[in-house]
Amino acid sequence: MNAEVAFAVTGNNFLLTVPGDPPLGLARWTSVMMGAKIPTLIEHLLEYVKQPAVKERLKPLEENLKPLEKALETVGACFYGISLNHVETPPSPGYEPWLVERGWNPIVARQMARLAVRHGKRVANDRARLPEVVRAIKFLARPDHHHQSVSRRVAVLLAAWNETSVIETIFLDAGLEEFEFTRLLQSHADGDRAAYPRLAEIAASLAPHLPNRRGRKISPASAAHEFFLDAVRELELRHAYTWNDLEQDFTDSLTETTRREFSYPQFDPRPAHRRSQAHKKTPLN
Repeated sequence: MNAEVAFAVTGNNFLLTVPGDPPLGLARWTSVMMGAKIPTLIEHLLEYVKQPAVKERLKPLEENLKPLEKALETVGACFYGISLNHVETPPSPGYEPWLVERGWNPIVARQMARLAVRHGKRVANDRARLPEVVRAIKFLARPDHHHQSVSRRVAVLLAAWNETSVIETIFLDAGLEEFEFTRLLQSHADGDRAAYPRLAEIAASLAPHLPNRRGRKISPASAAHEFFLDAVRELELRHAYTWNDLEQDFTDSLTETTRREFSYPQFDPRPAHRRSQAHKKTPLN
């Protein structure tokens, strides 16, 4: 007997197929995730696979049954955590309803909105911190500085490492690993002056790859808007900004949504669109 358990999420469908059942015999276990109470669904699935009649049909796969139950329990715990987080997270005034209107599950929509806002704030913070990070790395790349001057730059870089993703991004773009650099920063901050020569070598290797620190600032709203533009492009949902000559303003739904999300009525979507279009034109490595 070539028995097989199929457990899959396909699109919005959650499906379990057990040997011995006719085609679609478990249609009642198929739930559209857009509206299902997932933890309850997982509980029902666990009870189902534990039934004696079902276990009898699953005997050829008895060794795999416990891992399946464990997997279902893990999935249930994950969805329970997401559901609990949904209750504790305040509603989004803009992105959440925008997504729900387009058919998204409210739980997923709220978490997506939260992710977009956090991403926007992080990108804006990273861009604001970039100039001092670039200056500090270029300073360290030149050897024979006074210890106190080096210590001040080390403190700047450690703070950036702990509070932003600027250093990680710089190393990633340069094709280098940041682990040794950050370890040496901490060693120097702890009083190990011998760490400086190697720090200077790594900083010098980074110098040619450093971005232009005079780049334009990005607001959290603009970064979040760009995030959404990239996301809707991945979902093959075309979206462009709309300029209304009569109102002398941008009136497309996503621009209005970002304005509501950030309480920023003067938000201009054009810079975010330009950056998003640049991503589209940049080939993936």
